[in-house]
Amino acid sequence: MTPDAPPTPQEIARAFEMWEEHLASVPDDPGSGRAVAERLYRDCAAASGAETSSTDLLDFIKDLAENGSVTNEDRGPVRSFWSYESQPEGADRPVPHRFLARACGESRDLQVLEDTPAGHQLNSYHLDNAFVVDALARHYTFDNTVLASAHGEAWGTLSEHYAQKAETEVVAFVPDITAGSVLGKDEMPKLLNNENVGKHGVKFAVPLPRHEHLPPDIDELIGNDAVRCQLVMEDYDPAKSPEEFAMKLYAIDVPEGQQEAHQHAVERLSTATSYEELNPATPDTKRSRVRTNSFLPGVNVGHSIVPASRRGPTSHGAIEPAAPHIGPEPAGIEH
Repeated sequence: MTPDAPPTPQEIARAFEMWEEHLASVPDDPGSGRAVAERLYRDCAAASGAETSSTDLLDFIKDLAENGSVTNEDRGPVRSFWSYESQPEGADRPVPHRFLARACGESRDLQVLEDTPAGHQLNSYHLDNAFVVDALARHYTFDNTVLASAHGEAWGTLSEHYAQKAETEVVAFVPDITAGSVLGKDEMPKLLNNENVGKHGVKFAVPLPRHEHLPPDIDELIGNDAVRCQLVMEDYDPAKSPEEFAMKLYAIDVPEGQQEAHQHAVERLSTATSYEELNPATPDTKRSRVRTNSFLPGVNVGHSIVPASRRGPTSHGAIEPAAPHIGPEPAGIEH
């Protein structure tokens, strides 16, 4: 099996199992939140060798991100990246890609940030959880927004280091890449500039969703891995003009064999006044567009979204806009 092969039924089942294990581990009352806060307090005190202050706590989180190991020595060299969720073929509901990546990491010997020493440790502190934050606030005098910012910056730093360490091709578990996601703003730019990876080294294990506002041939073009990794969902947002997408598409580094399709797509997009003109709706696509009702990454037409009762974080260090979430709602702190 290649590292970027579609997830197997066994891997999908394992991803759902991991999701349930995660939900069971999330602090859901003041007592469990206090237990996590006390563990963080002890870890911070052990690192500083003295009683800790709010400054020490923030420094401890920063140091973990800057100096912690982002490589699992028990895994192979191929690194996986993830964002959002989708509903795999044969699954009865969407699965968060964080767990799909981890499940495939187990079976395919892939690196996964959350399974590296630093990623696992930071993840275990649940710093986006209201009960943990409330417990910490009783020990330290800090503004919750400051902790939220430190937590987000820590995941951003870890993610950049994790991407910089890539030494071969990587595998992405993501439908559409968004500009504001950790993958879009921190990881993918590093991967594209990494001489060991680049556009030809980014492979996708999750298919690109069909974008009904785009002509099939243009949708097929942006589904090419080396093209797909250079674009973000906002580039082909149906609320924007085709000309804006043409400018973005024109500026990318076109992989060999795609030049003609690329030129044709840019010409068509740049001369169209609307996506409706470019891709007239049929009765079927009209119904699809009504059902979709929004431009959500990885949510296939007609598929249900994760219930609100199961919402929670979907990416390292940042709640991604427009994405459904899983688990308890954080109290103003972004994952």
